[in-house]
Parts: sequence; structure tokens; C-alpha cells
Amino acid sequence: MALYLFEFFSCLGVNYNQIPVNRPRVEVHDYHRDGLMRTDGNYGGAPAYSPNSQGEWAAQPDVMEPPLDLAGALYAYDPQDDPTDDCFRAGGDLWRVMTEEKRALLIENTARNIAQVTENVKYRHAVHCCWADPEYGRRMTEALGLDMERVSELAKGDHRALVQATL
Repeated sequence: MALYLFEFFSCLGVNYNQIPVNRPRVEVHDYHRDGLMRTDGNYGGAPAYSPNSQGEWAAQPDVMEPPLDLAGALYAYDPQDDPTDDCFRAGGDLWRVMTEEKRALLIENTARNIAQVTENVKYRHAVHCCWADPEYGRRMTEALGLDMERVSELAKGDHRALVQATL
């Protein structure tokens, strides 16, 4: 019966792992928020994205699976280690096919919705927009009232440098 309930709740995507008997023995951030059967504080006001300035959701090597010794050590893939992984190409492609009306709407909505975040996060977002498309980045920088020279300088580095420069 217990296995049946475990499988049933697993299929529903509910928080069965929040029930004390099902909890992991170490505290881990598992990206799950809200949902049925939530029995904790739901991570409170912690950000739901990574990387972030609060250090939440960072990799936890002490609870990761150990490497498998196959033909040498094999570790979990981290896209940040792949120089061919262009996370911003698709966003730029979408920007370039949008009508001017939709572009203006995107800029307006984004600027309005992130108005309350800290300035460092706004700079990160503006740089990400630049990496997707220079015009997109310029317009987002203007809408957020940021310094275009600083955004341009930050955009010259990689993502790790951006995070360090905007802590």
C-alpha cells in the first residue's frame, strides 16, 4: 500500500518528499515550490532562479552523486563548462522575428515587472538581453534606466564574470 501511494503521489508531482517519513536525510534545494502536500515554509522569499545574489540554489557538491569510474571519471554535465552552448541564441532569434509592436510590449512588460528588483539583477538582465541581440539589450537598458557604457563593458565578459561584477 505504501509503495502504491508513493507511486501515486509521484505521478501527481506533489510534494510527497516533504512528509517527514519521505524527507531526504540532508537538506537540499530541489527547485520544487508550491503544490499539494507542502508541509514546510515553501522556501519563503528565497529566489526561484540560479545564479542569484543570495547564494540560493547553488550546486551542493557534498550531496551530489559521486562520479562513476568508467573509462576515467565521469561527472555531471554543467552547460557553463561548454563553450559551444549558446544560451542566448534562441532569445535573439525570437527578438528578430517579433513585430515592433511585440518588441515594445516585451520591453515595457519586462521593465515594469522587474522594477522592484535590485540594480545588480537589472544589470545582469540587460547584459543577457545584449547577448541575445544588441538592439534588445540597448532598449532594455534604456527602459531600466541603466548606464549603457556599464552594460556594454559587462557584456564583454562571460557569465561567471558578470555574476562576480554584479554581486
